[in-house]
Amino acid sequence: MDSKEQQYRDLFHQEATESFEELNKLFTDLEKDHGNQGAIDSIFRITHTIKGNAMGMGFDDIAKLSHIMEDVMGAVKSGDMTLNRELFESLFTANDKLGALIDALKSGAKVSYLGIKTKLGVIMKNVTQAPIQENNQEEKKAPDPVEHSTAIESGSTESSPSSESDKDNENAESKAQPDEQPSITFTDVIQIPVKKMDELMNLVGQLTIERDRLISISSQNGSRASEFEGLQRISSDLQYSVMNARMVQVGFLFNKFHRIVRDVAHIENKQVDLVIKGADVEIDRNILKIMSDAMIHLVRNAVSHGIEGEEKRKSKGKIAAGTVTLNGRYERDNVVIEVSDDGNGIDAAIIKKKAIEKGLVSKEIADKLSEKEIIMYIFEPGFSNAEKITEISGRGVGMDVVKKATESIGGQLSVSTEVGKGSTISLILPSSMALKGALLFEINHHEYAVPLTYTDAVISLPKDEIHKIGDGLMANYLEDTISVVFLKDFLNTKQLTDLSETGALHRSFDQLEDNTVLDVIVVSYMGKLVGLVVDKLLQQKEILEKSLARPLDRVKLLSGTTILGNGKVCLIVDVGAITELLFKTMTQNATMN
Repeated sequence: MDSKEQQYRDLFHQEATESFEELNKLFTDLEKDHGNQGAIDSIFRITHTIKGNAMGMGFDDIAKLSHIMEDVMGAVKSGDMTLNRELFESLFTANDKLGALIDALKSGAKVSYLGIKTKLGVIMKNVTQAPIQENNQEEKKAPDPVEHSTAIESGSTESSPSSESDKDNENAESKAQPDEQPSITFTDVIQIPVKKMDELMNLVGQLTIERDRLISISSQNGSRASEFEGLQRISSDLQYSVMNARMVQVGFLFNKFHRIVRDVAHIENKQVDLVIKGADVEIDRNILKIMSDAMIHLVRNAVSHGIEGEEKRKSKGKIAAGTVTLNGRYERDNVVIEVSDDGNGIDAAIIKKKAIEKGLVSKEIADKLSEKEIIMYIFEPGFSNAEKITEISGRGVGMDVVKKATESIGGQLSVSTEVGKGSTISLILPSSMALKGALLFEINHHEYAVPLTYTDAVISLPKDEIHKIGDGLMANYLEDTISVVFLKDFLNTKQLTDLSETGALHRSFDQLEDNTVLDVIVVSYMGKLVGLVVDKLLQQKEILEKSLARPLDRVKLLSGTTILGNGKVCLIVDVGAITELLFKTMTQNATMN
């Protein structure tokens, strides 16, 4: 297969996939409102287009299935076929098979579709043929003006004789407009493979690092920074332009959930409406792809376990149909995606009991935690087992997958819930995978960075305001009591295995003079606030994060690395890993004591 043919295949696959997803949404809308003529027209047009394009590419299986779907919708459109539950089940099955056939163009998998094709054919036979054929002829004579390729296809296969008067009129028009010339139009959109965009982003990253290195060297040699203003401006503009090209609207992901909500609600015999807000918020495509499976978990749980059954909702004074809402919004440099439902809510008391039973937290520690901190245990891997936990709305099932996906891109989770009224799970995500805001600091004369996504505040804290409680350190911050840890005690790998020793978290603290004032970075992770004590605060900077190479990729307390303008390698601390290790150590020590 030559490169040109492969490009055509890739283009067909992309357009067909988008059409398949749009069909899912349209079928779902039509099932709710059988009189939605706009949905009927759009489904007919899309299946007609897929059929024509597939025939042109030689994808016979896709062409045959989309053809019978087009015929069925043609009968519905003309009023010769009535929509009912059985027909919708068949159409949804047919669309699933159509999506599988499209995916098979990439995977090479074998897809059996003849069963549903035959079933739709039988349905068509039960309808009077003459009006349907007449309707199809009419559609072919007057194709949708938007679909140029199918219009050409229809024109080449069918024609009708013209009268002499038609020809005379045509000649008259030709003579009346002798200077009119045919024109060719081009689309304003080009298709670029994501792989090429990633390669371009890597090159821009290297350019930025090299720029910073040159500026650093020139400043050491006494040159003025203004000499590089042009280079800095152009390289920054280039960087942001490439980043913007990788951006997609969150609605691109949200719109895929119409079918998922419909299917889960159908299985559960519930009425559930999907509401989409903030669909125009933009985020890095790669982030959206990574979070797609996590979003499926959240939406399925919201429908299956969050939303109550119809009778239970009525007994609570709610309307019969539940609502799941997907919302996208900007928050500082982040994008927040919220999955809300108006269902059961999450009972912290039941979560607390279950977490203690599972050994995830001791009763002594659990009694000191807030409801918000307790609820975050639903995201722990060992929280739920295979049995269905209906008492807590099933929220623990698979939720560790959501946590892992969110942390893998430097994001955060938060939960807002009210028992009996519903829940909202918020995913706080960076808008870009490559460029991140970070706070640089120093420990043992080495430079480190912490992503701003996790940074809540930077404070100066006198030693006498930090107190020993058990084997940990605590301090007051605003109206909260937060744990405090000296990062040097954690980043010294030789001591990591010794953290369970009594007083291990007090080492650096005990060595300080009483009047010492400490630089503390307050970070937020999974509803917990922790103060990280560092040797020296440096600056806030946008960095290009790279994954760690072997063997450093095994160091759990580090998430990545970046290169600074001075040429030094700066390690990026993993706030999630540090916070989890801190609380795990404190819990173990409390249990042992």
